[in-house]
Amino acid sequence: MKSSFLLLIALVLALLAAAVAPVFKTDPGLVQMHFRGWTIETSLLTLVLGVLIIWLLVWVFVRLFKVPAETARRIREQRSLAQLEKGLLALTEGDWSTAERALEKSASAHGRTTARYLAAAEAADGQDAGDRAEWYLEQADTRNRKQKFLVDLTRARILTQNGHYTEAKEVLEALHSKRRKHSQVLEMLARCYRELGEWEALLKLLPVMQKASVIDEQEATELRHIAAIGELKRCKDKDALQASWKALPKAIQRAPDVIRAYADQAVLEGMPELTEEVIRNSLKREWNPLLLVPYGEPGANDTAKRLKQCEKWLETHPENSLLHLTLGRLCARDELWGKARHHMIRSLEIEPTVAGFDSLGQLLERKGEMEVAMACFRNALRMNQGKEPKPLPGEHAKLEPPAVPDKQ
Repeated sequence: MKSSFLLLIALVLALLAAAVAPVFKTDPGLVQMHFRGWTIETSLLTLVLGVLIIWLLVWVFVRLFKVPAETARRIREQRSLAQLEKGLLALTEGDWSTAERALEKSASAHGRTTARYLAAAEAADGQDAGDRAEWYLEQADTRNRKQKFLVDLTRARILTQNGHYTEAKEVLEALHSKRRKHSQVLEMLARCYRELGEWEALLKLLPVMQKASVIDEQEATELRHIAAIGELKRCKDKDALQASWKALPKAIQRAPDVIRAYADQAVLEGMPELTEEVIRNSLKREWNPLLLVPYGEPGANDTAKRLKQCEKWLETHPENSLLHLTLGRLCARDELWGKARHHMIRSLEIEPTVAGFDSLGQLLERKGEMEVAMACFRNALRMNQGKEPKPLPGEHAKLEPPAVPDKQ
């Protein structure tokens, strides 16, 4: 491009010289200069040519004078690019130490550049050297808004990856105020809100994330469920838990994972009586056996009601392992030992589970059958370790008809 431009200028000057040549042929002109007693007379054409020759000589001299510096600069740039390539390749490979050294050399040889220092910060972070990573970020060029944004984005990414969510949130909220639809900012900010349990802020962010096409409706729904579950887990007393539950939209109240979180929190805080109606209505709408687990934790006065309801469900779901296990636990709570044993063994016949062996072991331990109880506990431990359970000793693994309800 540069050579073409110079060629064009030379062509224009040649045409100009050809155009004015006839004029100088008939009248070459006269230029006279006086200086300290000296007088110089020459034609105008000769003067112009002399000035051009002097300018050309000066230009050549200046160029020759700059050759060593230009050569040294090109060598530094080549070395810097070589170090940059080495550093980026090492960064891609995960060789953080080599990457950091190469990128630091590349940056120092090329002046204050943003990209090189950002890459060096990533390499330092890969070595858990947070102080060095921050130093590289401070050295990066932030003279324009785009560079400053990229530096802060890298800082937020490093803070988020290292679990410093509070510090990352402050940086990301500042970035979000400038670039409201930036996908990485939105994703990391949502993660910070989740990790910090700031559910209200997360819910406010979801419409912006959807509008920016960062998440779709299904992902937004999942995040709303996560926020609802997180809010329910905060509740430590009955009034707070009920208020939090009632404040949820109806659609979220019908989500099985949210119902399970509500029930688990009620059981954990000693309020199982809150779960019966909610779980029963949910299972009537949609059968979800996982909700049977907290349903098997009755309140002070509703064991019989839950037991009766489970027996109704058993008519339509006779081969459900969790339903038999829940019935076994409820029967054991009501000291119906024969029925409890029957349902627990039937649960294990349908599907051996850790909870099933543990519950049967506790029941047999209470009845004084220690050998079989210990075998059940060992099977629960084996299954926790990913191993197959072993047959129970004697005839205890075989299903027997439920005994007449008794309270021995």
